[in-house]
Amino acid sequence: MKFRKLKFKILAAVLLFCALFVRIVPDYSTSQGFAVVTIFDYNKYKQGYCLKENRALSNEELLQNAAINYFKRYHDYEVLRNTIIDEHDIKIFGHSFYTAHISKLYLIGDFNEENWFDFLVENTDRKSFDYEIKDKTQIDISDLSKYFVYKDEILGFKKPIILSEEKNPFHNGKMFLEKSFLIKENQFFVNYARPDYISWYIELNNKEDLTKIKSKENLMRIKNGYENLESFNEVLAYTHMKNLRRKFSYDNCGNINFDIKAPAEQELDMWIHGG
Repeated sequence: MKFRKLKFKILAAVLLFCALFVRIVPDYSTSQGFAVVTIFDYNKYKQGYCLKENRALSNEELLQNAAINYFKRYHDYEVLRNTIIDEHDIKIFGHSFYTAHISKLYLIGDFNEENWFDFLVENTDRKSFDYEIKDKTQIDISDLSKYFVYKDEILGFKKPIILSEEKNPFHNGKMFLEKSFLIKENQFFVNYARPDYISWYIELNNKEDLTKIKSKENLMRIKNGYENLESFNEVLAYTHMKNLRRKFSYDNCGNINFDIKAPAEQELDMWIHGG
């Protein structure tokens, strides 16, 4: 009986200690997405401190860390996607049919934020929908920080960066320019353009129309003639940061809450059902 009372007192003391001195803060570098900290570190976190560095990061540093973590998590997602689809095929058929590759990063030197749209128009073969990229270099995630540019609280790249798993990086690629990453309303936003959308409009319209597409009248005329307005808007709104494509929660160190399991399982479901 005395032993049970002692256990109860110890448990009560532990619970009281936790209630008074232990807290939970976001930490998206961990699998559970949080860290257990003391009340002292909790107060630091509430003041904006990155606990691992024992200081508050600037907005630029937060964006840089979050951007790099975005590309790392996207890589992890693709690895997981390929793995679970391969495992499914091997289990059902005895070998894998899936041919997707892991995306690579390319540094493109032919154009910039101001002229990328015109460049794609002028360098597109209307029959093959192919693009001639003369100046492209494959880079690693560790190289990205060399090309960051920060202006007006927005982070991007000095030269275009394309993330693609195709041999031709414009095909199904994500293009990141000077205005790619933004923190607002306690969310980390990712913005990119999809160059492969352009081929649809080149087929439907003359190049002369497309080079003038930034004019309001011409824009509305072409938009009214094409049913996929959402995709069209996403391409053209890039440089104005109007249509921010992805958003994530983030912690004070710039780690982001990028769930890779759900989209990987969605890809598996699409693969199984031919979606």
